[in-house]
Amino acid sequence: MRWKDLWRKAAAVLAAVTLAAGAARAHADETLTLADAIARALKFAPSLAAQAAASDIAAANVGAARAPLLPNISAGGEYLQEPGYDPVVTNRGQTDLLLSLNYTAFDGGQQLARLRAARYAAEAATLGVAAMRAQIVFDARVAYFDLARARAERAELSDSLARLDRYVAIVEALRRSGRAIPNDVLRIRAARDATAIQRAGAVQQVHHASIVLGSLIGEFDRDDLPIAPVTAPPRHAPSGDPDANPAYRAAERQVESAQMALEAARRERMPTFTIALTSGYLGIDPPNTFQHRLGASYSGGFNLPIFSGGLIKSHIDAAGAAERQAIARREAVKVAVMRALSDARERYEDARKQLALIQSSEATADDAFGLDWTRFLGGGAATMLEVVDAFDQAQALRIAAIEQIFAARQAAAQAALALGQTQ
Repeated sequence: MRWKDLWRKAAAVLAAVTLAAGAARAHADETLTLADAIARALKFAPSLAAQAAASDIAAANVGAARAPLLPNISAGGEYLQEPGYDPVVTNRGQTDLLLSLNYTAFDGGQQLARLRAARYAAEAATLGVAAMRAQIVFDARVAYFDLARARAERAELSDSLARLDRYVAIVEALRRSGRAIPNDVLRIRAARDATAIQRAGAVQQVHHASIVLGSLIGEFDRDDLPIAPVTAPPRHAPSGDPDANPAYRAAERQVESAQMALEAARRERMPTFTIALTSGYLGIDPPNTFQHRLGASYSGGFNLPIFSGGLIKSHIDAAGAAERQAIARREAVKVAVMRALSDARERYEDARKQLALIQSSEATADDAFGLDWTRFLGGGAATMLEVVDAFDQAQALRIAAIEQIFAARQAAAQAALALGQTQ
């Protein structure tokens, strides 16, 4: 019975491992859609987690800036004996157990300005998360489209290579029958070899594009990710308000935060009024203190800075410089957004125009090759050089169409990034 139990356990473990391996292979072979790639990239990206942590830090800073506006309540106790010293000076000792409240009743709006600055900074950090999401979506889209382009070119060149293999066999048969010369065989073989070299390069491009996309979604050992077919490029480039770009909005919030920080620095010159309340036990010896010395105290304070050695002025100058820096950064982001949007729209329109011209020329190139090939087979005036040249032109147009489709998709993705769109 013991050996039978061991065999059963071993079989169960083996079955579990086999199922797990099968599930892993099934997941690895699963076709990746564009939506899946974007979702996985957003989930995997360390930069997004870092930006989210920065947003959490900024939110915590808001709480720290709000705290001085509220009363500060604390409790503390002390037991002190100083034998040998003059009791007139030391009062011999002290025992206390006190509850204290301190509150700044008026500071000229200094802490309130700091709170508003922290809130604007927190909004900027939140918008930074949105900007990072838009960047990750853009990277995933372009990597996905690039892999689709590479796979389409590989498929096109594979088809061309298969066709050329058939043409080589036909021309060799014609040479054996005396209807073609050895030079014709050499030319068609050279065209076939050139296409084979192009296809090898296309295979390398597929591997590279797959690794790039895989690195965005956390799969670093895949050099040929299976992806779903992508839709045709949109008929028009994305449109919208460039001011909605989250990076620009974050820069605006940084300017507002810097302005509030400058206001807080200026209000350091204002007077402050503080209130302090205490209640508890205060005496010399513990027994007497806790039996007879229960009491309370209250006080109010006033402070007006008259001379600080230039400290307040330096705070104001530094805050003013930070404000100018934030304004310059906002304008730089604005220029970058407008330039990227204008460039993306122009490249999109150029790609669409080029694609339309190529598609209108493809039929002519295919007909020209078909005519030359037919004339060559029929013993007409067409030479193998003309046949190969026509084939190369038709193939180049098909590859160019794939490149222009990718260019249009990439430009549309860049326009969406400039507008802060993630859908």
